[in-house]
Amino acid sequence: MKKKLTGSILILSLLLNIGLIYKFFYQGEKVTVKEDGRSEIRMSGQNREYVMSEMRSFLESVQKINEGIAKNDPDLIASVGQQSGTCKVNAVPQGLVKSLPFEFKQMGFGTHELFDEMAKMTKEKYNRQQIQLKMNELLNNCVVCHKTYKITAEIQ
Repeated sequence: MKKKLTGSILILSLLLNIGLIYKFFYQGEKVTVKEDGRSEIRMSGQNREYVMSEMRSFLESVQKINEGIAKNDPDLIASVGQQSGTCKVNAVPQGLVKSLPFEFKQMGFGTHELFDEMAKMTKEKYNRQQIQLKMNELLNNCVVCHKTYKITAEIQ
């Protein structure tokens, strides 16, 4: 009887944890489609400022990597790629991940990973053309995101 009860509690706990992970990390909040066809993501003002700052940082990194490609400077590309890679994900404010729809999270994490890939490619076997192709893939993420989403702050 005791083993049955322990097993049942374990299964219940596992299912509850899976449900919570899905709710808070994958599903995210519902978005509404605005008149311009973009989905509106509503979040706290502080989280919105963080996301906007992150996007400005992406743009600065893209400019620096492009400069590295133009000057044939693999060290600059690798340095900037590392700074904007997945290491930045650890600084996400509390509550932000929950407020984002799954597809937005995929694009965001994918963009960080592309910066990592460019840094790695540059260190392992530098090829300007291959880096430029990755840069184009990264910029496509930016374009798709800005065409798809509008981020607004909730009124407190």
